[in-house]
Amino acid sequence: MIVLDVREESHAIVGGYPGTWRVPNNWANVGKSREEVLTDEHERINALKEQETVQILHRKDVKNNVENPRAVTLTRPPIFSEEELVKMAGARYMRLTVTDHLGPRAEDVDAFIAMERDMEIHEKLHVHCGVGQGRTGIFIAMHDILHNATMVSLDDIINRQLAFNPGRALDFHKDVAHEGRSNFRNDRLEFIALFYQYANSNPKGQPLLWSEWLKSQHEGRQDSYKNI
Repeated sequence: MIVLDVREESHAIVGGYPGTWRVPNNWANVGKSREEVLTDEHERINALKEQETVQILHRKDVKNNVENPRAVTLTRPPIFSEEELVKMAGARYMRLTVTDHLGPRAEDVDAFIAMERDMEIHEKLHVHCGVGQGRTGIFIAMHDILHNATMVSLDDIINRQLAFNPGRALDFHKDVAHEGRSNFRNDRLEFIALFYQYANSNPKGQPLLWSEWLKSQHEGRQDSYKNI
């Protein structure tokens, strides 16, 4: 099994609790490279290990600005990165640092396709983000698209994924204007539609990577302009 962790935000397992260093929109690491994110996470985990006690606040209470959030205080808890925990369980671990609420960057998509190419025939894939809806839904849909775009329409793929996971990431008809996220949702919609075109030309991620295909599309348009 491969565990695909698509969280950009730094996180760890603290005394058995999943802990995240949280700021609004989950954007504490926005704009950072994958290497910078992993360095930030490593440094934060090491700092936690030096503390006598660690307090973990309830995610929903923090998100909703509850005055007295639910919390648990742990004394010298065991602390692991998710990668350490997954490998101890005997699974493979893959980390993509994808910004919450947005479509993935080209380098993340390339890394995902490289992982798909490397997967064994019957190997299982487990994908997760923070809540299991947004980024998770996008990457599970991408997995489905890579394998089935030449046989199944994009609408059918989206609808069956919504049946499994009715999260807002793939519900492109849901009104999210009141949350200020319409542009974010449109970013994902444009990405997933373009990724479907890519997969139609490159079943199972072959022969081109995403970035290579994007470049070929751009060059093809330039050639068309020259011939007019």
